[in-house]
Amino acid sequence: MSNEAAQLSDEPAPRPLRDRLPSRLDVFANNLKLDIRAHQRTYEGAYTRTSIGCLSFSILIIKLFSKEFLPVGTIYTIYGCFLYFLGVYQSSCVDVFYNPEKNMEMYKTGGDYVLALTIISLCCYVAVLVLILQM
Repeated sequence: MSNEAAQLSDEPAPRPLRDRLPSRLDVFANNLKLDIRAHQRTYEGAYTRTSIGCLSFSILIIKLFSKEFLPVGTIYTIYGCFLYFLGVYQSSCVDVFYNPEKNMEMYKTGGDYVLALTIISLCCYVAVLVLILQM
């Protein structure tokens, strides 16, 4: 058994496909690849789904209700666009936190972005509430 396990670990890595550029993730260990993919799922998945929900809700408000609700739909449109671009920016910067040349992980939390998103969300919801109360 141990001889077979040693043979399995000594196998060379599979050859890359023709004309395929190497991935930026190929230089990382498997545990770091898992972390990076989890971050990408969060930013590309959760942020994108939330922004699509906000944009869909804004379209619903703009199409179904009268012209008085147009500012409410506009606020949701701006909020959805901001969420989407924040997710795209965060997902494009996720592998910068892992530097294989220095053989170290530089972990940076998303606390600043979460705080900014919280403040912008509160401002948007207060603006919607004010607009609805003025009607």
